[in-house]
Amino acid sequence: MMDEIQEVELGSIGKVQTGPFGSQLLNEQYVTGGTPIITVEHIKDFRISYQPFPSVTDADKKRLSRYVMKAGDIVFSRVGSVDLSALVTADEDGWLFSSRMLCFRPDTSKVDATYLAYYLRLPGVRKYINRIAVGSTMPSINTEILKGIPVMLPSLERQKAIGLTLAMLDRRMHILRGEHNLLEQLADIVFKQSLTTE
Repeated sequence: MMDEIQEVELGSIGKVQTGPFGSQLLNEQYVTGGTPIITVEHIKDFRISYQPFPSVTDADKKRLSRYVMKAGDIVFSRVGSVDLSALVTADEDGWLFSSRMLCFRPDTSKVDATYLAYYLRLPGVRKYINRIAVGSTMPSINTEILKGIPVMLPSLERQKAIGLTLAMLDRRMHILRGEHNLLEQLADIVFKQSLTTE
């Protein structure tokens, strides 16, 4: 027997937090070796991409504690590519998110974070987010727009099973993409060396 699937609004299964206002976090407050802050540029392939991060001191992290991410949170681009999102992993637990981001914290008694992260990556959902974004020159979303996104939820048990399966497949695909890129680089080196060999 198939699970009953419910349609709910995102705001009913968790909390949305907007990033800090610009005046709360200025460029001159950034330091080297502190707590990293992620921004839109750090979301690549629905993951948090490990490229240079701005960072802040422990004192500033404490002051900005409401913007600290936890594993299982989902961060969104607030402006520009508003359909971009990424699941926060244990590696990014305790980091901060910037003013150009929104952070959604799922209620784990209602929704599995991994399932939800993959659901929000679906092409139809991404098109919907782009369609409801505001702004003619630069699309943007806010907490109310994000809260209103419809989500299809099977039972929590089924969500966890789906999320686990998709995560396993995604990890495998990520590894294969990395291997493919490495093979392309090696092939390019061999080809160039063969051209220079007498």
